[in-house]
Amino acid sequence: MGQFHDEIPDFLITWIQKQEVFWVATSPLSAEGHVNVSTKGLKGTFHIIDSKRVWYEDLTGSGVETISHLRENGRITILFNAFEGPPRIARLFGKGTVYEFGTTEYNELLPAQLRKPGSRAVIMMDVEKVGTSCGYGVPFFEFKGHREKYYNVASRFEQADLTAQQERTDKPSNHSFPEKGLRHYFVSHNATSIDGLPGLTVAHETPRDCSIVTQKESQIKRGILSSLAKSLGVNGSIDLLKMQELVDIRFLAGTIMGLVLATLPCNITCSSSHKSFGPHPRSSGVLPDRRREFFDEIPDFLISWLKQQQMFWTATAPLNGAGHVNLSPKCTRGTFHIVDQHRVWYEDMSGSGVETISHLKEPGNGRITVLFHAFEGPPRICRLFGTGTVHEYGSAEYNNFISPGTRVPGSRAVIVVDVHKVGTSCGYAIPFYQFKSHRNQLLQWAQKKESTDDDALKASNEPSSKGLYSYWKEHNARSIDGIAGLDSKTFEEAVNPFKTGDRVFTSDDEPSTTSIRKADPSAGSFWSNNMLDLKFLTGLILGVLATSMATRYV
Repeated sequence: MGQFHDEIPDFLITWIQKQEVFWVATSPLSAEGHVNVSTKGLKGTFHIIDSKRVWYEDLTGSGVETISHLRENGRITILFNAFEGPPRIARLFGKGTVYEFGTTEYNELLPAQLRKPGSRAVIMMDVEKVGTSCGYGVPFFEFKGHREKYYNVASRFEQADLTAQQERTDKPSNHSFPEKGLRHYFVSHNATSIDGLPGLTVAHETPRDCSIVTQKESQIKRGILSSLAKSLGVNGSIDLLKMQELVDIRFLAGTIMGLVLATLPCNITCSSSHKSFGPHPRSSGVLPDRRREFFDEIPDFLISWLKQQQMFWTATAPLNGAGHVNLSPKCTRGTFHIVDQHRVWYEDMSGSGVETISHLKEPGNGRITVLFHAFEGPPRICRLFGTGTVHEYGSAEYNNFISPGTRVPGSRAVIVVDVHKVGTSCGYAIPFYQFKSHRNQLLQWAQKKESTDDDALKASNEPSSKGLYSYWKEHNARSIDGIAGLDSKTFEEAVNPFKTGDRVFTSDDEPSTTSIRKADPSAGSFWSNNMLDLKFLTGLILGVLATSMATRYV
């Protein structure tokens, strides 16, 4: 199920370049530090130089954990997993280097015409090891499009910096940056990690501006205003720049749409197809981190949301700075449970590795972070930071959590997480995906191995060399860093038939490609831009009313 390579193989490069989202995990060295896992999903931010080196454009977000951890110890793991087509998981293990906005290395990789709004650094990764595994437990999701709300908000903050820079004659200080500008945000929110490690150090001081980026939105608005001026017969000498400052592009777009719709000879009716766009929260005009919150326990509103999610990701790391940070996708179908606001647990399924279990069992360690994020509906990210405890299959503690009748094939442990911090952030950069169905391939694989063991135990009172017990001994005894994993004594003392062979798990039923509506190439340019918000709807209504009144009385 698992293979390792010293570099990224060609077939994997092709596959990685097709992916729409990836995840990054890093960790501080301190046993009290918080392991981080972040979702990265904006198109065109990940780049492969060759089979040993990759980099991605790091956008300003709710924290600066990745940058801080890389400055301290350099460890980084990047994860890709398949949501469509054949199952697959790929992990890139290596060392990361941070090049902040405005540095020579950053400028060489990201000239003005390529830089994304909100970009704060380049994360360069030297790949030391590549791991691939089956991905049998990853559900099917259909890609719908990229969000662009992040870019819209970040552009406005960069415009504030640009305006202030053009008006200032002296060298700016940390106290003179506009409060709603990106540089002020670097200083006030990205200076240190939640553990106090240094984050951004020079990005706020660079003389480089973001005029090319911010002009993109200005040009769109300018074009709309020019068209509107012509249609209304306004003198072409009108000062469009002043008009841009007074008119919000979403309100303006809504008004124009209202004018157009009201002049149509047909009735306008709503259809159920609007659901495909998903609910879009009102644009707040604030950077993502301004919505960042921390709690000492899981708040009630999050509990109900967590229970609705179809999967989650876990990140752990060994204490040794030379060890590999681990990041794993997990399916929630009946495996994730909330005990109360301070404790959760999940049923850990057999896989090709045992990193999570090994890191949690490492003396003095136990650090774990569980990540949830919204692929559908309003954007949201939630991280549960805590300490994990492993209860292996066959132990009394395991049996207390999972009775024989409820255990699913392949279950090897219960991971209990005592949550001591909960972090929420916006998730503006996470793509839209629609959940389609769960895969059953992992359950079928495990059920076959358990049935093999059951037949052998019935015949000779010994498990099979091709069964799950032998698989655990061969593949789950130690992590890739040599840390102890599953303790064979625990399950050997409790060797009993699994008795899961009579359960039926149907074949994976990935939706037919002919029935999947592919993401509209224009998705992300208007609807994913979060244009369908209060300002747009207000303009739409006013446009319709204005036209209706004009046609009635004029």
